[in-house]
Amino acid sequence: MTQTPELFCFVDGHAALGSRPGLGVDIDENAVRRAAEAGHRWRNPVWRGADGAFTEW
Repeated sequence: MTQTPELFCFVDGHAALGSRPGLGVDIDENAVRRAAEAGHRWRNPVWRGADGAFTEW
């Protein structure tokens, strides 16, 4: 993924509305496809309190 910083023009502390579509980010589609093939191993954390009760994160 590459960013194009010149697309962001800041005026008075805010990003000015761009004249081109998108957010100025180019996606490497081949990298996305490779990552999709590999999958992920992320799992939702399960936290328990001292009494064993489920605790929100």
